Amino acid sequence: MVIGIISSLVSLALPIVLVVLVVRYVSGRQSGRVGDGHGVRRFFQYLLLYGLLIVAAVGLTDLLSLLVDRPDVVAGAATARALTFVVIGIPIFLVLVTWTRRTLRSDPEERRSLGWAAYLTIAGLTAVVVAAASLHDVVAGALVDRGLDAPALVRLIVWGAVWALHWALGERTLQPGHRTVHLFLGSLIGLATSLTGLIALLGATLDTFVVAQPDIIVGTGADLGRAAAVAAAGVPIWVAYWLLRWGRAPASPWWLGYVLPVGVGVCLVLTVGGASLVLYRVLVWLVGEPDTQHLDRWIEGSTTAAAVAVVGGLSWWYHRQVFAQRSTGERTEVTRVYEYLLAGVALLAAATGVTLVVVAVVEAVAPPRVGAIGFSLVNAVLAAVTLLVVGGSLWWTFWRRIVRVAAAEPVREAASPTRRAYLLVLFGVAGVVAVVAVLVAAYLLIDDALQGHLGAGTLRDVRVPLGLVVATATISAYHWVVYRADRRLAPPPAAARLGPRQVVLVGPPDEAVAGRVRRSTGGRVEVWPAAGPPWDPDRVVALLAGARFAQVVVVDGADGPWLLEAGAPLVQSAPDAGQHGDQPGPGGEQGKA
Repeated sequence: MVIGIISSLVSLALPIVLVVLVVRYVSGRQSGRVGDGHGVRRFFQYLLLYGLLIVAAVGLTDLLSLLVDRPDVVAGAATARALTFVVIGIPIFLVLVTWTRRTLRSDPEERRSLGWAAYLTIAGLTAVVVAAASLHDVVAGALVDRGLDAPALVRLIVWGAVWALHWALGERTLQPGHRTVHLFLGSLIGLATSLTGLIALLGATLDTFVVAQPDIIVGTGADLGRAAAVAAAGVPIWVAYWLLRWGRAPASPWWLGYVLPVGVGVCLVLTVGGASLVLYRVLVWLVGEPDTQHLDRWIEGSTTAAAVAVVGGLSWWYHRQVFAQRSTGERTEVTRVYEYLLAGVALLAAATGVTLVVVAVVEAVAPPRVGAIGFSLVNAVLAAVTLLVVGGSLWWTFWRRIVRVAAAEPVREAASPTRRAYLLVLFGVAGVVAVVAVLVAAYLLIDDALQGHLGAGTLRDVRVPLGLVVATATISAYHWVVYRADRRLAPPPAAARLGPRQVVLVGPPDEAVAGRVRRSTGGRVEVWPAAGPPWDPDRVVALLAGARFAQVVVVDGADGPWLLEAGAPLVQSAPDAGQHGDQPGPGGEQGKA
Protein backbone atom coordinates (compact mmCIF):
# COMPACT_ATOMS: atom_id res chain seq x y z
CA MET A 1 0.00 0.00 0.00
CA VAL A 2 2.82 2.40 0.90
CA ILE A 3 4.61 1.78 -2.39
CA GLY A 4 1.36 2.36 -4.29
CA ILE A 5 0.69 5.66 -2.52
CA ILE A 6 4.23 6.86 -3.10
CA SER A 7 4.28 5.89 -6.78
CA SER A 8 0.99 7.73 -7.32
CA LEU A 9 2.33 10.89 -5.69
CA VAL A 10 5.58 10.71 -7.65
CA SER A 11 3.80 10.20 -10.98
CA LEU A 12 1.63 13.22 -10.13
CA ALA A 13 4.40 15.52 -8.97
CA LEU A 14 7.22 14.67 -11.38
CA PRO A 15 5.59 16.13 -14.53
CA ILE A 16 4.78 19.33 -12.62
CA VAL A 17 8.38 19.69 -11.46
CA LEU A 18 9.68 19.08 -14.98
CA VAL A 19 7.36 21.68 -16.49
CA VAL A 20 8.33 24.26 -13.87
CA LEU A 21 12.03 23.61 -14.47
CA VAL A 22 11.61 23.98 -18.23
CA VAL A 23 9.67 27.23 -17.80
CA ARG A 24 12.28 28.63 -15.46
CA TYR A 25 15.07 27.62 -17.84
CA VAL A 26 13.37 29.26 -20.82
CA SER A 27 12.64 32.38 -18.76
CA GLY A 28 16.28 32.54 -17.79
CA ARG A 29 17.36 32.27 -21.41
CA GLN A 30 14.95 35.02 -22.46
CA SER A 31 16.07 37.33 -19.67
CA GLY A 32 19.70 36.97 -20.69
CA ARG A 33 20.86 34.90 -17.71
CA VAL A 34 23.17 32.09 -18.73
CA GLY A 35 22.48 28.88 -16.82
CA ASP A 36 25.35 27.57 -14.68
CA GLY A 37 24.02 24.01 -14.30
CA HIS A 38 22.67 24.47 -10.78
CA GLY A 39 19.11 23.79 -11.91
CA VAL A 40 19.99 20.45 -13.49
CA ARG A 41 22.15 19.50 -10.52
CA ARG A 42 19.38 20.33 -8.07
CA PHE A 43 16.81 18.37 -10.03
CA PHE A 44 18.79 15.14 -9.96
CA GLN A 45 20.12 15.72 -6.46
CA TYR A 46 16.71 16.21 -4.86
CA LEU A 47 15.09 13.53 -7.01
CA LEU A 48 17.72 11.07 -5.78
CA LEU A 49 17.31 12.35 -2.23
CA TYR A 50 13.57 11.77 -2.40
CA GLY A 51 14.01 8.27 -3.81
CA LEU A 52 16.54 7.33 -1.13
CA LEU A 53 14.23 8.76 1.53
CA ILE A 54 11.51 6.37 0.33
CA VAL A 55 13.96 3.46 0.31
CA ALA A 56 15.20 4.24 3.82
CA ALA A 57 11.73 4.76 5.33
CA VAL A 58 10.20 1.69 3.66
CA GLY A 59 13.17 -0.51 4.61
CA LEU A 60 13.14 0.65 8.23
CA THR A 61 9.37 0.22 8.44
CA ASP A 62 9.45 -3.30 6.96
CA LEU A 63 12.32 -4.42 9.17
CA LEU A 64 10.74 -3.10 12.38
CA SER A 65 7.37 -4.57 11.39
CA LEU A 66 8.94 -8.00 10.90
CA LEU A 67 10.67 -7.77 14.26
CA VAL A 68 7.47 -6.71 16.05
CA ASP A 69 4.88 -8.77 14.23
CA ARG A 70 6.79 -11.90 13.11
CA PRO A 71 10.11 -12.15 14.96
CA ASP A 72 10.49 -15.84 14.03
CA VAL A 73 10.70 -15.11 10.27
CA VAL A 74 14.33 -15.10 9.14
CA ALA A 75 14.26 -15.96 5.43
CA GLY A 76 11.98 -14.60 2.77
CA ALA A 77 11.66 -11.95 0.09
CA ALA A 78 10.25 -9.38 2.51
CA THR A 79 13.17 -9.84 4.89
CA ALA A 80 15.70 -9.62 2.06
CA ARG A 81 14.17 -6.41 0.75
CA ALA A 82 14.04 -4.86 4.21
CA LEU A 83 17.68 -5.70 4.94
CA THR A 84 18.79 -4.42 1.53
CA PHE A 85 16.99 -1.14 2.00
CA VAL A 86 18.38 -0.71 5.53
CA VAL A 87 21.95 -1.87 5.04
CA ILE A 88 22.53 -0.31 1.61
CA GLY A 89 19.89 2.40 1.25
CA ILE A 90 20.19 4.18 4.60
CA PRO A 91 23.99 4.78 4.43
CA ILE A 92 23.72 6.18 0.90
CA PHE A 93 20.81 8.33 2.02
CA LEU A 94 22.83 9.68 4.96
CA VAL A 95 25.77 10.52 2.67
CA LEU A 96 23.45 12.47 0.35
CA VAL A 97 21.85 14.18 3.35
CA THR A 98 25.30 15.30 4.54
CA TRP A 99 26.14 16.71 1.11
CA THR A 100 22.78 18.51 0.91
CA ARG A 101 23.22 19.97 4.38
CA ARG A 102 26.67 21.30 3.48
CA THR A 103 25.30 22.80 0.27
CA LEU A 104 22.46 24.53 2.12
CA ARG A 105 24.90 26.06 4.60
CA SER A 106 27.50 27.20 2.06
CA ASP A 107 25.17 28.59 -0.63
CA PRO A 108 22.39 30.98 0.50
CA GLU A 109 20.71 30.63 -2.91
CA GLU A 110 20.17 26.91 -2.29
CA ARG A 111 17.51 27.54 0.33
CA ARG A 112 15.68 29.85 -2.06
CA SER A 113 15.84 27.40 -4.96
CA LEU A 114 12.81 25.72 -6.49
CA GLY A 115 14.43 22.28 -6.19
CA TRP A 116 14.70 22.47 -2.41
CA ALA A 117 11.13 23.77 -2.07
CA ALA A 118 9.81 21.05 -4.41
CA TYR A 119 11.63 18.32 -2.47
CA LEU A 120 10.29 19.45 0.92
CA THR A 121 6.77 19.80 -0.51
CA ILE A 122 6.63 16.38 -2.18
CA ALA A 123 8.42 14.57 0.65
CA GLY A 124 6.25 16.23 3.30
CA LEU A 125 2.99 15.43 1.49
CA THR A 126 4.11 11.83 0.90
CA ALA A 127 4.94 11.40 4.56
CA VAL A 128 1.70 12.91 5.83
CA VAL A 129 -0.45 10.82 3.47
CA VAL A 130 1.31 7.56 4.45
CA ALA A 131 1.17 8.48 8.14
CA ALA A 132 -2.54 9.29 7.89
CA ALA A 133 -3.25 5.97 6.14
CA SER A 134 -1.31 4.19 8.88
CA LEU A 135 -3.27 6.01 11.59
CA HIS A 136 -6.48 4.92 9.86
CA ASP A 137 -5.32 1.29 9.97
CA VAL A 138 -4.37 1.54 13.65
CA VAL A 139 -7.71 3.06 14.66
CA ALA A 140 -9.74 0.71 12.46
CA GLY A 141 -7.88 -2.28 13.89
CA ALA A 142 -8.58 -1.14 17.45
CA LEU A 143 -12.27 -0.31 16.91
CA VAL A 144 -13.35 -2.86 14.29
CA ASP A 145 -11.02 -5.83 14.70
CA ARG A 146 -10.50 -5.26 18.44
CA GLY A 147 -6.75 -5.64 18.12
CA LEU A 148 -3.52 -3.76 17.55
CA ASP A 149 -2.20 -3.53 14.02
CA ALA A 150 1.51 -3.56 14.90
CA PRO A 151 2.88 -3.02 11.35
CA ALA A 152 0.54 -0.04 10.91
CA LEU A 153 1.71 1.40 14.23
CA VAL A 154 5.35 1.06 13.20
CA ARG A 155 4.58 2.66 9.85
CA LEU A 156 2.81 5.51 11.64
CA ILE A 157 5.80 6.18 13.90
CA VAL A 158 8.39 6.09 11.11
CA TRP A 159 6.47 8.19 8.59
CA GLY A 160 5.21 10.54 11.29
CA ALA A 161 8.83 11.23 12.22
CA VAL A 162 9.69 11.78 8.54
CA TRP A 163 6.85 14.27 8.20
CA ALA A 164 7.78 16.12 11.42
CA LEU A 165 11.39 16.43 10.26
CA HIS A 166 10.48 17.83 6.85
CA TRP A 167 7.87 20.14 8.37
CA ALA A 168 10.52 21.60 10.69
CA LEU A 169 12.98 21.96 7.81
CA GLY A 170 10.37 23.79 5.75
CA GLU A 171 9.57 26.18 8.60
CA ARG A 172 13.26 26.95 9.15
CA THR A 173 14.65 27.16 5.63
CA LEU A 174 11.89 28.00 3.15
CA GLN A 175 10.57 31.43 2.27
CA PRO A 176 6.86 31.94 3.02
CA GLY A 177 6.01 31.93 -0.68
CA HIS A 178 7.65 28.54 -1.19
CA ARG A 179 5.49 27.01 1.55
CA THR A 180 2.24 27.97 -0.15
CA VAL A 181 1.72 24.90 -2.34
CA HIS A 182 2.55 22.54 0.53
CA LEU A 183 0.12 24.24 2.91
CA PHE A 184 -2.59 24.49 0.26
CA LEU A 185 -2.46 20.80 -0.69
CA GLY A 186 -2.11 19.68 2.92
CA SER A 187 -5.14 21.73 3.98
CA LEU A 188 -7.10 20.38 1.01
CA ILE A 189 -6.24 16.75 1.82
CA GLY A 190 -7.08 17.27 5.48
CA LEU A 191 -10.42 18.94 4.76
CA ALA A 192 -11.55 16.33 2.23
CA THR A 193 -10.59 13.41 4.48
CA SER A 194 -12.11 15.04 7.57
CA LEU A 195 -15.42 15.80 5.86
CA THR A 196 -15.63 12.24 4.50
CA GLY A 197 -14.95 10.71 7.90
CA LEU A 198 -17.23 13.05 9.86
CA ILE A 199 -20.12 12.53 7.43
CA ALA A 200 -19.76 8.74 7.65
CA LEU A 201 -19.40 8.92 11.45
CA LEU A 202 -22.51 11.08 11.91
CA GLY A 203 -24.49 8.93 9.48
CA ALA A 204 -23.55 5.73 11.28
CA THR A 205 -24.35 7.35 14.65
CA LEU A 206 -27.81 8.38 13.42
CA ASP A 207 -28.39 4.84 12.19
CA THR A 208 -27.45 3.52 15.62
CA PHE A 209 -29.68 5.81 17.67
CA VAL A 210 -32.58 6.47 15.29
CA VAL A 211 -33.05 3.18 13.48
CA ALA A 212 -34.45 0.71 15.97
CA GLN A 213 -34.79 -2.44 13.85
CA PRO A 214 -32.19 -5.02 15.00
CA ASP A 215 -31.83 -6.45 11.49
CA ILE A 216 -30.94 -3.01 10.18
CA ILE A 217 -28.34 -2.05 12.78
CA VAL A 218 -26.33 -5.26 12.40
CA GLY A 219 -22.83 -4.17 11.48
CA THR A 220 -23.40 -0.59 12.56
CA GLY A 221 -20.59 -0.86 15.10
CA ALA A 222 -18.15 -1.74 12.33
CA ASP A 223 -19.42 1.18 10.29
CA LEU A 224 -18.86 3.49 13.25
CA GLY A 225 -15.32 2.18 13.69
CA ARG A 226 -14.39 2.58 10.04
CA ALA A 227 -15.89 6.08 9.93
CA ALA A 228 -14.05 7.05 13.11
CA ALA A 229 -10.81 5.76 11.57
CA VAL A 230 -11.27 7.97 8.49
CA ALA A 231 -12.03 11.00 10.68
CA ALA A 232 -9.04 10.24 12.90
CA ALA A 233 -6.81 10.17 9.82
CA GLY A 234 -8.08 13.44 8.36
CA VAL A 235 -8.68 15.75 11.31
CA PRO A 236 -5.04 15.90 12.51
CA ILE A 237 -3.89 16.84 9.00
CA TRP A 238 -6.44 19.63 8.76
CA VAL A 239 -5.61 20.91 12.24
CA ALA A 240 -1.86 20.90 11.61
CA TYR A 241 -1.97 22.46 8.16
CA TRP A 242 -4.92 24.81 8.33
CA LEU A 243 -6.07 25.51 11.86
CA LEU A 244 -2.63 25.93 13.42
CA ARG A 245 -0.66 27.20 10.42
CA TRP A 246 -2.14 28.36 7.14
CA GLY A 247 -5.45 29.57 8.53
CA ARG A 248 -3.52 32.25 10.40
CA ALA A 249 -1.49 33.37 7.38
CA PRO A 250 -2.29 36.57 5.47
CA ALA A 251 -4.91 36.26 2.75
CA SER A 252 -3.34 35.46 -0.62
CA PRO A 253 -4.68 34.13 -3.94
CA TRP A 254 -3.89 30.57 -2.85
CA TRP A 255 -5.50 31.19 0.55
CA LEU A 256 -8.62 32.58 -1.09
CA GLY A 257 -8.58 29.69 -3.58
CA TYR A 258 -8.92 27.31 -0.65
CA VAL A 259 -11.48 29.29 1.36
CA LEU A 260 -13.87 30.40 -1.40
CA PRO A 261 -14.18 27.61 -4.01
CA VAL A 262 -13.55 24.73 -1.57
CA GLY A 263 -14.42 25.85 1.94
CA VAL A 264 -17.44 27.92 0.89
CA GLY A 265 -18.46 26.63 -2.55
CA VAL A 266 -18.05 22.86 -2.16
CA CYS A 267 -19.43 22.86 1.37
CA LEU A 268 -22.47 24.85 0.23
CA VAL A 269 -23.08 22.25 -2.49
CA LEU A 270 -22.94 19.53 0.16
CA THR A 271 -25.33 21.46 2.38
CA VAL A 272 -27.86 22.17 -0.35
CA GLY A 273 -27.70 18.63 -1.70
CA GLY A 274 -28.06 16.96 1.69
CA ALA A 275 -30.83 19.27 2.89
CA SER A 276 -32.75 18.86 -0.37
CA LEU A 277 -32.61 15.09 -0.15
CA VAL A 278 -33.76 15.07 3.47
CA LEU A 279 -36.66 17.45 2.73
CA TYR A 280 -37.62 15.40 -0.32
CA ARG A 281 -37.73 12.13 1.63
CA VAL A 282 -39.78 13.73 4.40
CA LEU A 283 -42.31 15.05 1.88
CA VAL A 284 -42.48 11.71 0.09
CA TRP A 285 -43.16 9.92 3.37
CA LEU A 286 -45.87 12.41 4.35
CA VAL A 287 -47.70 13.04 1.06
CA GLY A 288 -45.88 11.04 -1.61
CA GLU A 289 -45.49 7.42 -2.57
CA PRO A 290 -42.60 5.84 -0.58
CA ASP A 291 -41.24 2.49 -1.75
CA THR A 292 -41.54 1.00 1.75
CA GLN A 293 -44.02 1.21 4.59
CA HIS A 294 -41.39 0.66 7.30
CA LEU A 295 -40.39 3.95 8.85
CA ASP A 296 -37.06 2.58 10.04
CA ARG A 297 -36.03 1.56 6.54
CA TRP A 298 -37.15 4.91 5.16
CA ILE A 299 -35.15 6.79 7.82
CA GLU A 300 -32.13 4.61 7.09
CA GLY A 301 -31.97 6.08 3.59
CA SER A 302 -32.03 9.62 4.98
CA THR A 303 -29.35 9.50 7.67
CA THR A 304 -26.41 9.91 5.31
CA ALA A 305 -28.10 12.86 3.58
CA ALA A 306 -28.78 14.45 6.97
CA ALA A 307 -25.14 13.95 7.92
CA VAL A 308 -24.00 15.56 4.66
CA ALA A 309 -26.25 18.57 5.31
CA VAL A 310 -25.10 19.01 8.92
CA VAL A 311 -21.36 18.52 8.38
CA GLY A 312 -21.37 20.49 5.12
CA GLY A 313 -23.37 23.28 6.75
CA LEU A 314 -20.99 23.55 9.71
CA SER A 315 -17.96 23.60 7.41
CA TRP A 316 -19.61 26.22 5.20
CA TRP A 317 -20.44 28.39 8.20
CA TYR A 318 -16.89 28.10 9.55
CA HIS A 319 -15.19 29.05 6.27
CA ARG A 320 -17.65 31.88 5.75
CA GLN A 321 -16.73 33.25 9.18
CA VAL A 322 -13.02 32.93 8.39
CA PHE A 323 -13.51 34.85 5.16
CA ALA A 324 -15.64 37.50 6.89
CA GLN A 325 -12.94 38.09 9.50
CA ARG A 326 -10.35 38.78 6.80
CA SER A 327 -12.72 40.86 4.69
CA THR A 328 -12.73 44.62 5.10
CA GLY A 329 -15.84 46.74 5.01
CA GLU A 330 -15.03 47.83 1.45
CA ARG A 331 -16.63 45.86 -1.36
CA THR A 332 -13.78 44.32 -3.37
CA GLU A 333 -13.55 41.80 -6.19
CA VAL A 334 -12.91 39.09 -3.61
CA THR A 335 -16.22 39.93 -1.92
CA ARG A 336 -17.94 39.79 -5.29
CA VAL A 337 -16.40 36.39 -6.06
CA TYR A 338 -17.81 35.10 -2.77
CA GLU A 339 -21.32 36.43 -3.38
CA TYR A 340 -21.57 35.43 -7.04
CA LEU A 341 -20.18 31.98 -6.24
CA LEU A 342 -22.92 31.38 -3.66
CA ALA A 343 -25.57 32.72 -6.04
CA GLY A 344 -24.33 30.39 -8.79
CA VAL A 345 -24.44 27.31 -6.57
CA ALA A 346 -27.98 28.08 -5.44
CA LEU A 347 -29.03 28.86 -9.01
CA LEU A 348 -27.86 25.41 -10.10
CA ALA A 349 -30.22 23.78 -7.59
CA ALA A 350 -33.10 26.01 -8.66
CA ALA A 351 -32.46 25.19 -12.34
CA THR A 352 -32.64 21.50 -11.51
CA GLY A 353 -35.99 22.16 -9.85
CA VAL A 354 -37.31 23.91 -12.97
CA THR A 355 -36.20 20.94 -15.06
CA LEU A 356 -38.04 18.53 -12.77
CA VAL A 357 -41.19 20.68 -13.00
CA VAL A 358 -41.22 20.25 -16.77
CA VAL A 359 -40.53 16.53 -16.39
CA ALA A 360 -43.49 16.20 -14.00
CA VAL A 361 -45.80 18.09 -16.38
CA VAL A 362 -44.85 15.81 -19.26
CA GLU A 363 -45.32 12.78 -17.03
CA ALA A 364 -48.82 13.99 -16.28
CA VAL A 365 -49.91 14.49 -19.90
CA ALA A 366 -47.99 11.70 -21.68
CA PRO A 367 -48.75 8.07 -20.80
CA PRO A 368 -45.78 5.70 -20.46
CA ARG A 369 -44.91 3.28 -23.25
CA VAL A 370 -46.07 -0.30 -23.00
CA GLY A 371 -43.68 -2.25 -20.79
CA ALA A 372 -41.91 0.87 -19.46
CA ILE A 373 -41.03 1.10 -15.79
CA GLY A 374 -43.54 3.11 -13.81
CA PHE A 375 -42.68 6.54 -12.43
CA SER A 376 -44.30 8.27 -9.48
CA LEU A 377 -45.70 11.61 -10.61
CA VAL A 378 -46.24 12.74 -7.02
CA ASN A 379 -42.62 12.05 -6.12
CA ALA A 380 -41.41 13.95 -9.19
CA VAL A 381 -43.48 16.96 -8.19
CA LEU A 382 -42.15 16.78 -4.64
CA ALA A 383 -38.55 16.63 -5.90
CA ALA A 384 -39.16 19.71 -8.06
CA VAL A 385 -40.78 21.60 -5.18
CA THR A 386 -37.91 20.69 -2.87
CA LEU A 387 -35.19 21.97 -5.18
CA LEU A 388 -37.17 25.10 -6.04
CA VAL A 389 -37.75 25.89 -2.37
CA VAL A 390 -34.18 25.20 -1.22
CA GLY A 391 -32.27 26.44 -4.26
CA GLY A 392 -34.63 29.28 -5.14
CA SER A 393 -34.72 30.71 -1.63
CA LEU A 394 -30.94 30.57 -1.29
CA TRP A 395 -30.44 32.13 -4.71
CA TRP A 396 -32.85 34.94 -3.93
CA THR A 397 -31.11 35.58 -0.60
CA PHE A 398 -27.71 35.96 -2.21
CA TRP A 399 -28.93 37.70 -5.37
CA ARG A 400 -31.04 40.21 -3.46
CA ARG A 401 -27.89 41.34 -1.65
CA ILE A 402 -26.19 41.81 -5.03
CA VAL A 403 -29.19 43.70 -6.39
CA ARG A 404 -29.12 46.12 -3.43
CA VAL A 405 -25.44 46.87 -4.01
CA ALA A 406 -26.02 47.28 -7.76
CA ALA A 407 -28.82 49.75 -7.07
CA ALA A 408 -26.58 51.80 -4.77
CA GLU A 409 -23.54 51.79 -7.10
CA PRO A 410 -24.83 50.78 -10.54
CA VAL A 411 -21.89 51.88 -12.69
CA ARG A 412 -19.24 50.41 -10.43
CA GLU A 413 -21.03 47.07 -10.07
CA ALA A 414 -21.77 46.83 -13.79
CA ALA A 415 -18.08 47.37 -14.58
CA SER A 416 -16.96 44.63 -12.18
CA PRO A 417 -14.96 41.85 -13.87
CA THR A 418 -16.48 39.31 -11.47
CA ARG A 419 -20.03 40.27 -12.45
CA ARG A 420 -19.20 40.11 -16.16
CA ALA A 421 -17.47 36.76 -15.72
CA TYR A 422 -20.47 35.41 -13.78
CA LEU A 423 -22.91 36.44 -16.50
CA LEU A 424 -20.73 35.21 -19.37
CA VAL A 425 -19.99 31.87 -17.72
CA LEU A 426 -23.69 31.44 -17.01
CA PHE A 427 -24.54 32.14 -20.65
CA GLY A 428 -21.81 29.79 -21.81
CA VAL A 429 -22.86 26.89 -19.60
CA ALA A 430 -26.54 27.43 -20.41
CA GLY A 431 -25.73 27.49 -24.13
CA VAL A 432 -23.77 24.24 -24.00
CA VAL A 433 -26.50 22.50 -22.00
CA ALA A 434 -29.22 23.79 -24.33
CA VAL A 435 -27.37 22.66 -27.47
CA VAL A 436 -26.76 19.17 -26.08
CA ALA A 437 -30.39 18.90 -24.95
CA VAL A 438 -31.68 20.01 -28.37
CA LEU A 439 -29.46 17.46 -30.12
CA VAL A 440 -30.67 14.65 -27.87
CA ALA A 441 -34.32 15.66 -28.30
CA ALA A 442 -33.90 15.90 -32.09
CA TYR A 443 -32.34 12.45 -32.20
CA LEU A 444 -35.22 10.93 -30.23
CA LEU A 445 -37.82 12.66 -32.40
CA ILE A 446 -36.17 11.63 -35.67
CA ASP A 447 -35.66 8.07 -34.48
CA ASP A 448 -39.31 7.68 -33.51
CA ALA A 449 -40.43 9.33 -36.75
CA LEU A 450 -38.37 6.92 -38.85
CA GLN A 451 -39.76 3.94 -36.96
CA GLY A 452 -43.32 5.23 -37.13
CA HIS A 453 -43.66 5.53 -33.36
CA LEU A 454 -44.09 9.30 -33.19
CA GLY A 455 -46.68 10.15 -30.54
CA ALA A 456 -47.24 10.70 -26.85
CA GLY A 457 -44.48 8.24 -25.99
CA THR A 458 -42.01 10.41 -27.89
CA LEU A 459 -43.00 13.42 -25.81
CA ARG A 460 -42.36 11.37 -22.71
CA ASP A 461 -38.92 10.34 -24.00
CA VAL A 462 -37.84 13.95 -24.53
CA ARG A 463 -39.09 15.18 -21.17
CA VAL A 464 -35.62 15.60 -19.66
CA PRO A 465 -34.08 17.45 -22.66
CA LEU A 466 -37.22 19.57 -22.83
CA GLY A 467 -36.90 20.42 -19.14
CA LEU A 468 -33.25 21.39 -19.58
CA VAL A 469 -34.11 23.68 -22.50
CA VAL A 470 -36.89 25.37 -20.53
CA ALA A 471 -34.66 25.81 -17.46
CA THR A 472 -31.72 27.24 -19.40
CA ALA A 473 -34.01 29.51 -21.45
CA THR A 474 -35.69 30.87 -18.30
CA ILE A 475 -32.41 31.56 -16.53
CA SER A 476 -30.76 33.01 -19.63
CA ALA A 477 -33.70 35.30 -20.35
CA TYR A 478 -33.61 36.85 -16.88
CA HIS A 479 -29.86 37.29 -16.85
CA TRP A 480 -29.91 38.66 -20.40
CA VAL A 481 -32.05 41.51 -19.09
CA VAL A 482 -29.45 42.08 -16.37
CA TYR A 483 -26.67 41.98 -18.94
CA ARG A 484 -28.43 44.49 -21.20
CA ALA A 485 -28.90 46.84 -18.26
CA ASP A 486 -25.20 46.57 -17.43
CA ARG A 487 -24.27 47.33 -21.03
CA ARG A 488 -26.32 50.52 -20.93
CA LEU A 489 -24.49 51.61 -17.79
CA ALA A 490 -21.03 50.89 -19.20
CA PRO A 491 -19.14 53.73 -20.93
CA PRO A 492 -19.76 53.80 -24.69
CA PRO A 493 -16.94 52.48 -26.88
CA ALA A 494 -16.50 55.90 -28.51
CA ALA A 495 -15.33 57.34 -25.19
CA ALA A 496 -12.08 55.42 -25.50
CA ARG A 497 -9.32 57.01 -27.55
CA LEU A 498 -8.34 55.07 -30.68
CA GLY A 499 -4.72 55.30 -31.73
CA PRO A 500 -3.06 54.51 -35.06
CA ARG A 501 -3.09 50.87 -36.03
CA GLN A 502 0.46 50.92 -37.45
CA VAL A 503 3.28 53.13 -36.22
CA VAL A 504 6.74 53.27 -37.80
CA LEU A 505 9.45 54.92 -35.69
CA VAL A 506 12.35 56.22 -37.78
CA GLY A 507 15.28 57.00 -35.51
CA PRO A 508 17.63 55.45 -32.95
CA PRO A 509 16.44 51.99 -31.81
CA ASP A 510 14.87 52.30 -28.35
CA GLU A 511 12.74 49.43 -27.05
CA ALA A 512 11.45 51.51 -24.12
CA VAL A 513 10.02 54.14 -26.48
CA ALA A 514 8.54 51.46 -28.76
CA GLY A 515 6.89 49.75 -25.79
CA ARG A 516 5.37 52.98 -24.54
CA VAL A 517 4.00 53.76 -28.01
CA ARG A 518 2.60 50.25 -28.25
CA ARG A 519 0.83 50.62 -24.90
CA SER A 520 -0.55 54.10 -25.63
CA THR A 521 -1.88 53.34 -29.11
CA GLY A 522 -2.63 49.63 -29.02
CA GLY A 523 -1.23 49.36 -32.55
CA ARG A 524 1.64 47.53 -34.19
CA VAL A 525 4.96 49.35 -33.81
CA GLU A 526 7.98 48.97 -36.10
CA VAL A 527 11.39 50.56 -35.59
CA TRP A 528 13.50 51.62 -38.58
CA PRO A 529 17.02 52.37 -37.34
CA ALA A 530 18.37 55.76 -38.37
CA ALA A 531 20.75 58.34 -37.00
CA GLY A 532 19.30 61.04 -34.81
CA PRO A 533 19.13 62.44 -31.28
CA PRO A 534 17.62 60.38 -28.45
CA TRP A 535 13.85 60.04 -28.52
CA ASP A 536 11.64 62.23 -26.35
CA PRO A 537 8.92 59.70 -25.31
CA ASP A 538 6.51 62.36 -24.01
CA ARG A 539 6.59 64.33 -27.25
CA VAL A 540 6.15 61.16 -29.31
CA VAL A 541 3.08 60.08 -27.33
CA ALA A 542 1.60 63.59 -27.48
CA LEU A 543 2.20 63.70 -31.22
CA LEU A 544 0.45 60.35 -31.77
CA ALA A 545 -2.52 61.48 -29.67
CA GLY A 546 -3.51 63.81 -32.48
CA ALA A 547 -3.10 61.29 -35.30
CA ARG A 548 -6.12 61.03 -37.60
CA PHE A 549 -5.04 58.22 -39.90
CA ALA A 550 -4.48 54.50 -39.32
CA GLN A 551 -0.88 54.37 -40.62
CA VAL A 552 1.65 56.90 -39.36
CA VAL A 553 5.40 57.43 -39.49
CA VAL A 554 7.23 59.28 -36.73
CA VAL A 555 10.62 60.69 -37.77
CA ASP A 556 13.13 61.74 -35.13
CA GLY A 557 14.51 64.96 -36.56
CA ALA A 558 17.11 67.36 -35.26
CA ASP A 559 14.40 69.66 -33.86
CA GLY A 560 12.31 66.83 -32.42
CA PRO A 561 9.90 64.22 -33.76
CA TRP A 562 7.48 64.96 -36.57
CA LEU A 563 4.61 62.96 -38.01
CA LEU A 564 3.64 61.65 -41.45
CA GLU A 565 0.17 60.11 -41.90
CA ALA A 566 -1.23 57.86 -44.62
CA GLY A 567 -3.98 55.31 -45.22
CA ALA A 568 -7.62 55.39 -44.18
CA PRO A 569 -8.93 58.02 -41.77
CA LEU A 570 -9.02 56.94 -38.15
CA VAL A 571 -12.15 57.31 -36.02
CA GLN A 572 -10.82 59.62 -33.37
CA SER A 573 -12.77 60.59 -30.28
CA ALA A 574 -10.11 62.23 -28.17
CA PRO A 575 -11.11 65.79 -27.25
CA ASP A 576 -7.87 67.21 -28.56
CA ALA A 577 -8.05 65.38 -31.89
CA GLY A 578 -8.63 68.55 -33.88
CA GLN A 579 -6.25 70.78 -31.96
CA HIS A 580 -3.13 69.89 -33.92
CA GLY A 581 -2.02 71.74 -37.00
CA ASP A 582 -2.00 70.18 -40.44
CA GLN A 583 1.17 71.83 -41.67
CA PRO A 584 3.94 69.35 -42.40
CA GLY A 585 7.36 70.00 -41.04
CA PRO A 586 9.70 69.43 -38.13
CA GLY A 587 9.40 70.47 -34.51
CA GLY A 588 6.40 68.34 -33.57
CA GLU A 589 4.13 69.47 -36.40
CA GLN A 590 2.31 66.85 -38.45
CA GLY A 591 1.95 66.36 -42.12
CA LYS A 592 -0.08 64.10 -44.39
CA ALA A 593 1.42 61.94 -47.09
